[in-house]
Amino acid sequence: MRAATLRMAALIGLTVGLAGCGGSSLIKAEDPPAIDDAVPAAEATQHWEARLGADTPPGYRLEPALFDRRIFAAAADGAVMAFDAETGEQLWRQSLDASISGAVGVGESGVAVGTAAAEVILLDTNNGEVKWRHGVSSEVLAPPAVGQGSVVARTGDGGVFALDAESGQQRWLYRRNVPALSLRGHAAPVLVNGGVVAGFDNGRLSALDLETGDPAWEATVAVPEGRSDLERMVDLDADPAVAGGDLFAGTYQGRLAGIALADGQIAWTRDVSVLGGVAVDDSNVYVTDDEGRVSAYDRRNGASVWRLDALEGVELTSPRRYRDGLIVAGSDGYLNRIGRRDGKLQSRHLVGNARLSAPPLVDGDRIITLDRRGRLRAISIETNN
Repeated sequence: MRAATLRMAALIGLTVGLAGCGGSSLIKAEDPPAIDDAVPAAEATQHWEARLGADTPPGYRLEPALFDRRIFAAAADGAVMAFDAETGEQLWRQSLDASISGAVGVGESGVAVGTAAAEVILLDTNNGEVKWRHGVSSEVLAPPAVGQGSVVARTGDGGVFALDAESGQQRWLYRRNVPALSLRGHAAPVLVNGGVVAGFDNGRLSALDLETGDPAWEATVAVPEGRSDLERMVDLDADPAVAGGDLFAGTYQGRLAGIALADGQIAWTRDVSVLGGVAVDDSNVYVTDDEGRVSAYDRRNGASVWRLDALEGVELTSPRRYRDGLIVAGSDGYLNRIGRRDGKLQSRHLVGNARLSAPPLVDGDRIITLDRRGRLRAISIETNN
């Protein structure tokens, strides 16, 4: 429960006026949990490393993205960069006069970032030149989605803005009310064919027409319960995962749900407090919860497959598929490799002395990590399992 308590203190207690503050304890890696000696240290190779810029304030969500054999990343002080994915060579760097709080989204139209001062900015992928800037209604604390001729951003006040990728002009705005108390942050919008899926702090999920913003359907993943505002928090802060015609989403202090993408019908639910994130493969859905546990559920019916408790007490990122297993990063600075079939913790690798809060980015046999001090690394992990 320690990780959840720390997050509550850092994210709820500083909901107003957070940008630019925060202590070093939120940057430094936490003490690792006591792990069975049978779990080996990973044999890891670091291929390259780059420093982006300023430390990441708590509540900001800065993640690298891979597009066209390039890694794009941003720092809170306004630096946006592109790197060659193979060599780590810096291809360009753009310094924006903005505090970047949600980044990066990337597609053929450009590289998108959101700011603490309520702006969405789109840059050219080839040279980093600013293509346009557009004001929105509140800070952007998740990467905008770029694709299908649009840039879609979720704002802290419950808004979803769809902007024309060419001109930056607003196409539509969809808004949901924000509860009296919520976690600081929000899920990134997820583009699907002809639409976008967005999660909200009231536990609801909306599928919106990308041209008009009209709701195609809405689903209630979790219903607020309890007597206090704290007990009734059911934020949908983890990005929904889409696979084929299925969508999977989970809320804090709520449920994980398997949903039909076509009509929003809920096929199954499981009681789990999803905080780190959701991933899916052909067989299972994988989630990290607010206690630092990793669980697998059958994607067809939600049946429990396994649960890993060894990392309890660490704030974990969303899991990612890596080779024949999973990789998940933690606030203790470790990358953890987990067997997808049995949930066994196979190996651990200490990346550095800062918290890893961005989900690992997998590029073939390489893992791209970004820590809260702005260090970007490309690593590969070997295993005999």
